[in-house]
This record gives sequence, structure tokens and C-alpha cells, in this order.
Amino acid sequence: MTIPFLNRVRTRQLTVGASHEAGVQARTVLEKLLAELPELLLTCVVEVPSGRVLASYTREAHLNPNQISLRYAKLLQLTTKTLAAQQIPGGPLTDINVLLEDQLHTVWPMRNGQWYCFVAVRFADANLGMARDILRRHTA
Repeated sequence: MTIPFLNRVRTRQLTVGASHEAGVQARTVLEKLLAELPELLLTCVVEVPSGRVLASYTREAHLNPNQISLRYAKLLQLTTKTLAAQQIPGGPLTDINVLLEDQLHTVWPMRNGQWYCFVAVRFADANLGMARDILRRHTA
């Protein structure tokens, strides 16, 4: 039996869903991001090998970090494998940006590709340069 209100995503609340050490580190990253860019629609830190969400925050109930994270973890794994096989020329993967009609989604690898930080923000609230700079500074 599924009770709808128990399955809702908590909005405007940082949620840690991992072991103590990893969860604290991920939470710290998200707190820094939110302090500098409180308009974020969604942000999460994900462990790439498992696709597990270490910490997340969302402003909108329809943006579920658990559903989004798995898709981007698979994309990041595939891109990393493709780059390692040198099927795509270039250097190391720095980030993946997806531009939607009114939103910017950025996937930023962390901890030597073992984690990534995902952010979604409206174009009215931030631009790509601003988002990338904030991510670069707070995920190093």
C-alpha cells in the first residue's frame, strides 16, 4: 500500500541520505552552493558508481533528486568511459550542461569522478558562467 503524502519529496530542506562522513561532506557542498545561489531549483551530490544520492535540496516537489540523479549518473558513467576509450577527442571531463527552455542543468564531477554535483536553476536567476564558477569554487 502506498500512502501518497509519505512519498513526497521534501521541499526547501537539505536532505542527507548517506553514511555519516560522505553525507556531511555532501551537505557542506550543498550548503555553500545554496548560500551563494539560493535560487537553485534543485541540487544534489551523487555517488557515481552506485547512483546513490548523498545529499539533496529541491524547491519544487515535481523535481525529485532521486529520479534525476540516476539518469545523470548513467550519462556521466557513459561519457567517462567514452573519453577513457578515446572515442571522443579531448581532455578530462569538466562538466555537462543541458540547456532547456527556461532552465540550466549542470553536472559537475567531483572527487576524481567518484561523485558529481547536479544543479538546476532558471535562466532568470543565473547564467551558465555564474553557475559554473560557483560549482568550481565549492566542489574543489
